[in-house]
Amino acid sequence: MGVNVEWKAGGEGRAGIVAEGTYLLDAARRLGVRVPTECGGRGECDTCAVVVEEGATLLSSLTDAERTRLSPERLAAGERLACQSKAEVGGELRLRNVPPTVREETTEETTKGFRDEFRRLPLRKKLAALAELEAVAAYDTLAALADLPYAVFGKGLDLLAGRGRKLSERERASRRPAEHVAQEPAAAPGDGPNESAP
Repeated sequence: MGVNVEWKAGGEGRAGIVAEGTYLLDAARRLGVRVPTECGGRGECDTCAVVVEEGATLLSSLTDAERTRLSPERLAAGERLACQSKAEVGGELRLRNVPPTVREETTEETTKGFRDEFRRLPLRKKLAALAELEAVAAYDTLAALADLPYAVFGKGLDLLAGRGRKLSERERASRRPAEHVAQEPAAAPGDGPNESAP
């Protein structure tokens, strides 16, 4: 049996049928509804929050991610994360997107806001903002370049330490009595060749 979904987003409504077991985020894509997902649908943000206006009993139970990301007030208002809730039982489901003023801003929304604000600045302030951004970028680049030799040196030391451990293990294995070597368990697949033989 299918789930009849009616979705209100951006002043317009979309409707269609989705299969039982479909996550709301997948249902939105199928219906052509744009639902923002800053974390890519992993339940690490609240940008895909939707309000369930009808059919809440058709959905899966709350996940830990939903309890973490949505306040008790938002949950009581019928909000769910589209990436975490799925339609488990057939019936009528009516949803609407949570407005950006209630949920976290996505990177895209933040960038758009910054661009709009930048466009309204007078030329002198635009130039000052650009110079400041370039100075920050230059500082970050120089800091990364200054740390590069230390990172490479650290990797080299790690390689040398690993090589030293292997040589030490071989030396210890070569000193073991033959009776003990025969009693040792065989190396697990993927551990490489058994280096305990003299």
